[in-house]
Amino acid sequence: MTYGAVHGIPIGARFRNRRSLYDAKIHRDIGRGICGGPDKKRGAESVVVSGGYEDDLDLCQIVYYTGIGKRNDNGRLIADQEFSGLNRSLAMNAQTAQPIRLIRAVAGEFEYSGLYVVEDAFLRPGASGFQICQYRLRALQLAGESDNGDIKQAEAKRVLTTHYRLVRDAGVPARVKELYDYRCQVCDIRIDTLAGPYSEGAHLVPLGGGADGPDIDANVLSLCPNHHVMLDHGAICFADDWTVLDRDGHQLGSLNVHPDHQLEVAYARAHRRLMGFNELLVSLITPRADDRVGQLP
Repeated sequence: MTYGAVHGIPIGARFRNRRSLYDAKIHRDIGRGICGGPDKKRGAESVVVSGGYEDDLDLCQIVYYTGIGKRNDNGRLIADQEFSGLNRSLAMNAQTAQPIRLIRAVAGEFEYSGLYVVEDAFLRPGASGFQICQYRLRALQLAGESDNGDIKQAEAKRVLTTHYRLVRDAGVPARVKELYDYRCQVCDIRIDTLAGPYSEGAHLVPLGGGADGPDIDANVLSLCPNHHVMLDHGAICFADDWTVLDRDGHQLGSLNVHPDHQLEVAYARAHRRLMGFNELLVSLITPRADDRVGQLP
């Protein structure tokens, strides 16, 4: 196993040194703080928070982590960091939503802290005056929660902490976005960033909020941030033939649908109902698709 949790290693497990981390497959890079994954498009596997960079900020559930750069004997940066190599690999996790294993240096040992998601990756001036690559990491698990393997499921599951929170399958939006080369299916825009091409995985039927849509490819689109917001807030919808419509029923174009993306019309209909679209206006645009095409579970 390379990505996700390692079976049999609980949150809070202690390790004597980096070699023991390597042997346990928790962090498979003995010398560096970022362990790149075997799949460059998926991102990194794990990081170690050791206190080696002055710009690191550990708030427990949220960690501002500094990338790898050239340092002098005193540990201070001597050059700007760049989103290349392992820094780029970790930035990809912000795009793919692939969780990483986080390990902390604690009292001369290393402690496994569970899975974290990379919420953001950005360049900013560091305390040394050089540009740093920094990442905002957020805990996906808490101490005492189950940690028994890769997070992979067809439906978005809920984990009981003090409230229910959704645990998403990182592979679903990653597959859909890659299928469209990270282009928006509505406007065909692809955003190129320092961390690589960017688009957002958008659910037709939301996972939460009482809608309880499924976390599957048939319910997910690749959209730019603008059209993602418009979809989620009911500014646009899709007719049964995937014509894009605004709230007044005006046609805005056609959704690009890849032959290998088996979108379900049922989820487009459910989205229209949730957002209160006028079905009479929609029906005037296009004949209703065959009712045999996908039914909500």
